[in-house]
Amino acid sequence: MIDVPKLNELLVANSCLHAISIQLNMDEMAYDLFLSISACEKIGAEIVRIRFIDISQFASRDFGGGLTQLMHMNVDKLDSGFDRMRYEFSELEDKKLSFYFTSFSIV
Repeated sequence: MIDVPKLNELLVANSCLHAISIQLNMDEMAYDLFLSISACEKIGAEIVRIRFIDISQFASRDFGGGLTQLMHMNVDKLDSGFDRMRYEFSELEDKKLSFYFTSFSIV
């Protein structure tokens, strides 16, 4: 597993959105978000796939109408005391995407 600073480096380096999906994890009875991003929109570009586990307070806006870029994505570790909200994901430039999550992995 990688740490939050390394995850943030991946998010900064890869701003082109290829796919986003939310799936119910039946074992945990929670939703997981899968984000596929790359450095550019070219065919054959290396795609980074990240799984955000047990998401909550998901919000999105202004998706579609051509290539969607997520600029200045960032993950912050929270000290809120809530078990299920250990991290916050946010897209800082246009506020296109944000959510809280418990843990993450690179798929």
